[in-house]
Amino acid sequence: MKSIMPIKQRFKVKQKFKLKYAAVLASLKLAVFISLFIGVQSIALAQQPSQIEQAKLDIWTETASFVYRDAKLAEPQNIVNATTLKQFEEAIRQEDSKSQIYSKLYRPIEQTGTYKRGKDAKAQLDLLIKSINAKLRENEQRMKDINRRQQLSDLYKQLQQIASDYVNPAVVAGAGLPDDPTTGDAAFTAPDATETDPDTAVESAFAENQLSSLSKKQPQDQTKTTDWMTTAALLLSILSLGLIYFLYTKINALNKRMDQRKKDIDYLTQQVNAPGRKTPSGNGQLSREEIESLVQKAVARETAKLTNGSTPAVAPKASVPAPALPKEAPKPKVELPAESEEALLNPPPAPVAVQPEPTPAPTPAPDKPQSKFARVPVNGGFHEQDLHPTQQHDSIYEIRVSRKDPSKAAFRIVPNSPVHRTAIESAYLSLKDACQYQLNNQHATRIITDEPGTLSYQDGFWRIDKKANIHFE
Repeated sequence: MKSIMPIKQRFKVKQKFKLKYAAVLASLKLAVFISLFIGVQSIALAQQPSQIEQAKLDIWTETASFVYRDAKLAEPQNIVNATTLKQFEEAIRQEDSKSQIYSKLYRPIEQTGTYKRGKDAKAQLDLLIKSINAKLRENEQRMKDINRRQQLSDLYKQLQQIASDYVNPAVVAGAGLPDDPTTGDAAFTAPDATETDPDTAVESAFAENQLSSLSKKQPQDQTKTTDWMTTAALLLSILSLGLIYFLYTKINALNKRMDQRKKDIDYLTQQVNAPGRKTPSGNGQLSREEIESLVQKAVARETAKLTNGSTPAVAPKASVPAPALPKEAPKPKVELPAESEEALLNPPPAPVAVQPEPTPAPTPAPDKPQSKFARVPVNGGFHEQDLHPTQQHDSIYEIRVSRKDPSKAAFRIVPNSPVHRTAIESAYLSLKDACQYQLNNQHATRIITDEPGTLSYQDGFWRIDKKANIHFE
């Protein structure tokens, strides 16, 4: 018994030491976590002014893009690639002789600064959007056209969405986006003071924001009792987000190889096999002779486009040795894979030599380009390696990457009439996977984007989340 007692005492001492060490370690972890949380909150508060400036830049950039689309003019790249409000102001001042955005829209709103009377960021952005909407509605020709009025209503919703992305998430969760005062046919027929007098619209919006801020005030003692509940909710939300991210990475790692192989198989099937194509073998596979014939047709067609009809005789010479080609000509579905074969076998000599590659040199592009251009979607999206930083002669889609979240982007049809005709001729391949439309006019030559589509980036691939709405003229 005498020898056993010291052993038990030493064991108890070790157990106490371990418990104290674990408690100290836990307190240190808690202190580090709290300090990190406070640092993140301080950084977020310090970055609020820059976020407001970035939100204003995105709102003005989208407004300028609408004005150019409404006037059917090509948007300059220096306006699209502006990274600060100062650069944007200088760009629209240089182009004011064509668009008059600076003299009739930007300068009147920014010089008066009526929207800056809002008490918080959300109120200021809402007043800015309403001021822009009121100024744009002063154009009588725009208000007489139903389609242009509808596009103005769509712009109002887009600007509200941009503003909601930069305000406090708690504010966004508590109150949704305000309704568009110009949505619906009744807004175009019923008289409204905001449609004719922009100052009245701004004053009413400022009054509404004041009333809403007064209604949200609570007694001081009640707010003190709920402060700790807010802190606990924030901590729990951060922990839950961390667990969700951990589970997501594990699941993504397990399914990554399977998804990649599925993408490769679908891509090769779409590029090689045309839907409903009949071949002499009867199995739907393209033979080597058919692939060579399709490549020759694509090269001849692109060469004829680049030379403006100077070499139209090259295409018949390439197809003369094949006597079966005249029989395949009346089949409309057989010509559809020609565009897809160009995406797979894309080394035509003439188009590559004439591509205007040196154009982006004079324009100072930012570190991360905001606009990219693509030709056709493949497998429900666009591969990063197929995108170009500048618009090519055969680019159909313009992709604009979000400055706030680089993994999100919007896309629309480029304003290029020759490309529109080519896209309409091959609508099944060029437009079906990325756009929603009704091809009622068989003689249409122009494509108008009613609502841009949305993309999300993952593993070098821009996946289409929402198709773009277009119509033909």
